[in-house]
Amino acid sequence: MPANTVVSSSFKTLLILQAIPLFFSSNIILGRALNTMVEPATLAFYRWSIAAVILLMFSAFKLWKFRTQLFRVIDLLFILGFLGMFVSGAVFYAGLQQTTAIKGALIYMASPAIIVLLEVVFRGLRVNITRISGIFAAMVGVFIILAGSADQNLKLFSWQAGDLYCIAASISWALYSVILKSERLVKIPTIVLFSAIAIAGSIILFPFYLWENGLRASYEFSTETWTSIFFIASVSSVLAFGCYQKGVELVGASTTSLYLYLLPVYATVIAVSWLGEALSIVHIIGFVLIAGGLYFSTRSFRNPQKNAVKNQ
Repeated sequence: MPANTVVSSSFKTLLILQAIPLFFSSNIILGRALNTMVEPATLAFYRWSIAAVILLMFSAFKLWKFRTQLFRVIDLLFILGFLGMFVSGAVFYAGLQQTTAIKGALIYMASPAIIVLLEVVFRGLRVNITRISGIFAAMVGVFIILAGSADQNLKLFSWQAGDLYCIAASISWALYSVILKSERLVKIPTIVLFSAIAIAGSIILFPFYLWENGLRASYEFSTETWTSIFFIASVSSVLAFGCYQKGVELVGASTTSLYLYLLPVYATVIAVSWLGEALSIVHIIGFVLIAGGLYFSTRSFRNPQKNAVKNQ
């Protein structure tokens, strides 16, 4: 492959990876905002059933075309639906009912490190000291930003019941990411696989949606609530998961997941530019640590010319 073509491909990959945390950040913010209006499984079910409908508009024909391959991996589809849509969705929303969005985000940031550990154990991933140092620096940067942004920093060091749900969601996301790279799934196009997983996740969530509706007489959502739900379904689900799965396909789960460390960076920039919040030295230190950590821990896929020469 010509070096200039490889460079172009690497740049597109970088754009996809950097878009992931931007799309995911809206899920944590809106998930926390909606926790008093929508029950966790109900929010997750609406999120993924609407997302599945959106995806079907683009993938229905391909789903039928790949039906044989999909039936062969139906066990993995439901496992991924359980991990990615139920635990990382409904269980995480349940956690946000009992903890802050900042605390939930901080706990969720453990998933990239867990993914690297899982790939080392089960995939034989080689991790050098530079990559480990980069991951550690990014984690410290995230903690500094979140701790500096908290109104009551001490709450970050006290544990609540909701934190356990967020820990479960973080571990579940790590497992989802690693299984996504299974050899049984690599020949299925990204949009086909994502659509099938969204459908499987909606099926898993449906009984819990019915159970929650049985607990309340009715749901009377405002236009604003439905707008937020649709935004989560389209941006925080279709775009976020679609980019994430494409990233896993291109550079692997461990590298893709590291870009989640940018999530608090985006959140802070949005807060400063749109909400008028002050940018402090704490934020700047955190940004530098995250940027440096990402640079050193993801250098391999960003050296396309060097890799291209090796492959010639």
